[in-house]
Amino acid sequence: MKGKLPKYLLLALDLGAIILAFRIAYFLRYESGLFHNLYPKLPTPPFAAYGYAIVFSLGAWVLIFLLYGANHFPGLRQSPLGAAKLITASVLLLASLLAGMYLARAYYSRLLFLFLSLTVLFFLLVTRMLYQVLLTHLRKHGLGLRRVVIVGHSELAAELAARIEKRLDLHYELVGYLAPATGRMQNNGHAKEAAEEPLLGESESMARELAARNVDELLFAIPIRRKTETLEFIAHCQRMGIVIRCVPEYYDLHTSHIESFSIDGIPVLEMKETSLHPSHRLLKRVIDLALAVCLLPVVVPLSTIIAIVVYLGSRRAVRGETRIGLNGAPFTLYRFNTSSLGADVPKPAAARWARITGFLEWYSLSELPQIWNVIKGDMSFVGPQPESPERVRHYSAWHKRRLQIKPGITGLAQVKGLREMDSSDSKTKFDLEYAANYTPLVDLALVLATFSTLISRRNLKAPNKNFPSWVSSEGDPVRSA
Repeated sequence: MKGKLPKYLLLALDLGAIILAFRIAYFLRYESGLFHNLYPKLPTPPFAAYGYAIVFSLGAWVLIFLLYGANHFPGLRQSPLGAAKLITASVLLLASLLAGMYLARAYYSRLLFLFLSLTVLFFLLVTRMLYQVLLTHLRKHGLGLRRVVIVGHSELAAELAARIEKRLDLHYELVGYLAPATGRMQNNGHAKEAAEEPLLGESESMARELAARNVDELLFAIPIRRKTETLEFIAHCQRMGIVIRCVPEYYDLHTSHIESFSIDGIPVLEMKETSLHPSHRLLKRVIDLALAVCLLPVVVPLSTIIAIVVYLGSRRAVRGETRIGLNGAPFTLYRFNTSSLGADVPKPAAARWARITGFLEWYSLSELPQIWNVIKGDMSFVGPQPESPERVRHYSAWHKRRLQIKPGITGLAQVKGLREMDSSDSKTKFDLEYAANYTPLVDLALVLATFSTLISRRNLKAPNKNFPSWVSSEGDPVRSA
């Protein structure tokens, strides 16, 4: 039960949210008076008439919840893939409800179901916000957490530790690290390279020490070799109720798509290919063109204004940069020429142009010309960040897998905060994770997460490289307004 109570609380919140969504939808349809004249001759059914639909929905959501788990995190920037799962689960709930009503020959207001489709998703998002507050409170007081120790000191161990700290829904409390070479517990610090031996020392005494520290799980960030001491240590830990988990040795070759089967009891893992299916590519292209057409009425006037401002400050509105796209083909990426904005003007005027440059880059308005790249087919709205030929020239075979996906204006790596100069290793991991989990709803979640990121920047202090300080005529920095 330890660590599972918050999950059940989330399920209880979800069930309450579904009932509330039905009640709000019923109010909007029948009690608000907005649609009283729509069908004046039809009698108004009591709310109790929707009891069967409510019970059916609650049962369907319990099954869906068990299928997807509690990992529908509310923060789009933290887990846009989880947000996409939540949208998918909501659609599945409504589809199950409509199918159930059809089979039961129970006919309800179509307008009410339209309201229900909106209110269900809204209240499920609200429950996850409450869930996040609950998890933060539980973590603060150390309640309901599973104490975990990472075995190994490596970059993977550091990455696991960082993700555990961010993923409140895992209900983990990181106790420390088990030094493979010494068998000693450490509370912090990471070595750059993993030790060759998983564990040396007295296995039973080490297992007893872990149990004495109330450790619930061991997470191996190094390969588990078939060595007697290691296997004895694992056996002792399991007898004391400590759960053993491990990361596959070649986990970088796959992302979240992994399937398993057994050959006479021997487990075999299949690493799924992460490139997009041709049908997915066609669907993305259709969605990109449709979205571009919808955005043009807003993008064209805004881009015109920005182009005039940039031209006044640099005598060149748009610049082109060579980038590597799908399957390694080069293309010209367009963006507003903000890098040289106000470069040849006196210092007082340069300060004003620097603020304009910071504003355009901080809110990514300098990237608006890339809509033309999307229309041309060089880019997609969502995909890997396009990189320069110089960086791609040093790609390994693993890095080149990200070139199997058309680059995008935004993407999972960009939402996670990675930019052009960040490690290609980190970006490749997120890009392959995106490819392995692609659905149109994932793209929608990433677009929403991007807008969420841009809006939230209003309350953040911009870095110096984007919002340079005001400079007085004497050259002394002064505070910016």
